Formats: sequence, C-alpha cells, structure tokens
Amino acid sequence: MSHRSRLCHFVLDVTDLDRAIEFWSRALDATEEPVNPESRHVYRRLRLPDAEIRILLQATTDKKVSKERMHLDIETDDVPAEVARLEALGAVRWDHQQERGYDFWVLRDPFDNEFCVLQTEFPDQLARRPSWD
Repeated sequence: MSHRSRLCHFVLDVTDLDRAIEFWSRALDATEEPVNPESRHVYRRLRLPDAEIRILLQATTDKKVSKERMHLDIETDDVPAEVARLEALGAVRWDHQQERGYDFWVLRDPFDNEFCVLQTEFPDQLARRPSWD
C-alpha cells in the first residue's frame, strides 16, 4: 500500500499560548493560522513566511528538566543585531559558542526553550527576506 508523509510541524512546549504567539510570531515574522476551535486551548499554529513547515505551540505545565534534543536555528547576516532584537522580544542569552568552526549564540525563549542564532548558512534564501528595521 502506498502513502505519503512529510514534516509538517515543529512543536514547541510553552506555558502561555498567548505570550508564545506574541514572541514567536514577532521573532520569526510568522502569522497565526486557525486550528480546530476545540483544541485552541492546547495548540496554536504559526505559518512561516518562507517555509511550508509550521511551528505548533503546545501548552504544557510540565517542567523543563534538561537540554532540548531538537531546536530551531535562526540564520542572520548580523548575529549581534539579531540577538539584541530577540532579547527585546523576551529571549535570554544562554551560551555563546565559538567552537567547531562556528560563532553563534544559544538563546532561550520566554518558556526556557533553546534556539540558536547563527551566521548565514543559506545566503540566497536569506536575501529574499525583508530586513528588520
């Protein structure tokens, strides 16, 4: 029997869906999409401006107990400026990595989820994005 599959969501656990929508929509220039009204108290979904994968925010009361095994990477042509922009939205610097041939920041969102801000990896795709003012 044949079938299809694809990666559709990257899920982030959060404790406050409204605050998470505010932070991640502004951090990623993403737009909230409707979800089933019966599950809106548990899930909220964001459409990225330049990818078909969605960010699914999932409400949880579980405590974070260790480092994430998966995370988001945000590429930029100005790491210090992007880190400062994300801090203004509520992110916190966690770790500055300068090994393995890379120089990047690990940040934490307002819910303690780690994500990285790194130098440009895909310049052609980044060039299609509007600049932050």
